[in-house]
Amino acid sequence: MILEKVTANKTAVAEDLILIWEDSIKYISSFLKEEDIAKLKPLVKLAIKNMQTLLIAKEKNTIMGFIALENKKIEMLFVKPSFWGKGIGKALVFFAIENYHVVWVDVSEQNKRALAFYKHIGFSIFSCSKTNTPFLILHMKWKQK
Repeated sequence: MILEKVTANKTAVAEDLILIWEDSIKYISSFLKEEDIAKLKPLVKLAIKNMQTLLIAKEKNTIMGFIALENKKIEMLFVKPSFWGKGIGKALVFFAIENYHVVWVDVSEQNKRALAFYKHIGFSIFSCSKTNTPFLILHMKWKQK
């Protein structure tokens, strides 16, 4: 597996990454409806293109997952469901911690899988906030060793 920063042609890569996002969201998200996903898709695509740092995990020519970073915070982490459980998300997060000094991530309280993942690898909840939805956003910080 190769981890690399996307430095050129984010627009072309964004097309592949939005498909990974959509597959992941549909696979894990029982709290988002199809119309919610459709509304979010153009916003996520724009966010991907404009992220300060965008890293991908790939093998040969297949992008397996990506992480988007902004100001020491994980803004997005998505892995193709067919590659879940293979350490790709963990590799991306630790690469971001070591090379980009990431310490923050926000997780929806409904996303139990992501919450368990971040806790397992060393993040802890330090606060939460309400949004304009009925869901809380949990703010997590990396427990530096």
